[in-house]
Amino acid sequence: MENNEIINEIDNDGTTRRNVFKMAAGVAIGATAAGLITSRASAGIGPSNPPLTKELSSWPITPVRVYDSRWTSSASGLPTAKLGRMTPNSSRVIDCSFSRSSSGVKLNPSTYAIPNWATAIYFNITVTDCSRVNYLCIAPGDQTSQPATSIINFDTGATAANGSFVSLYTDPDTPVAPYQSVKIFCGEDVGSCHVILDIMGYAGTLSFP
Repeated sequence: MENNEIINEIDNDGTTRRNVFKMAAGVAIGATAAGLITSRASAGIGPSNPPLTKELSSWPITPVRVYDSRWTSSASGLPTAKLGRMTPNSSRVIDCSFSRSSSGVKLNPSTYAIPNWATAIYFNITVTDCSRVNYLCIAPGDQTSQPATSIINFDTGATAANGSFVSLYTDPDTPVAPYQSVKIFCGEDVGSCHVILDIMGYAGTLSFP
């Protein structure tokens, strides 16, 4: 596998089954000389997204933080229930559309993390301040059941990170808010953790006039 190559295989629930990243130093997401990658993934498959008939084009971006459970409600505007440590058998829907500052303040509403036509993201997920053993899973924002595969495992005192690719919830006709979201699930083991989500790139089918 060459530097900057991305291989994705998506399970039938829209979550990542197998993902391999190999990145050159200083490159957030690999790209071809033209600045985009045609992904082999059918990243639109999921509860709200039927299988895509076209391949997705992928774009790298400067990493953007969209969620940190250590933020405060007063600074971020997020409900208290969506902040703080993730505990066993819990889940949270994360809005991936807006860029936020290091303290969680939403940047100018015209400054979006991803375009409104993006249907999947390349992301980095970090766990920190972990208590005992557990794991996290990630899925499109409207998924109701925990995926069969974890995205990251952790143990007491760990700080760890992993990168992967996941479909977004992107159906505005389904009354699940927010639009362009993912859901993070904390597993059934005993540990809790803080979690951070950064977007490294996005994918979708962009139609030009």
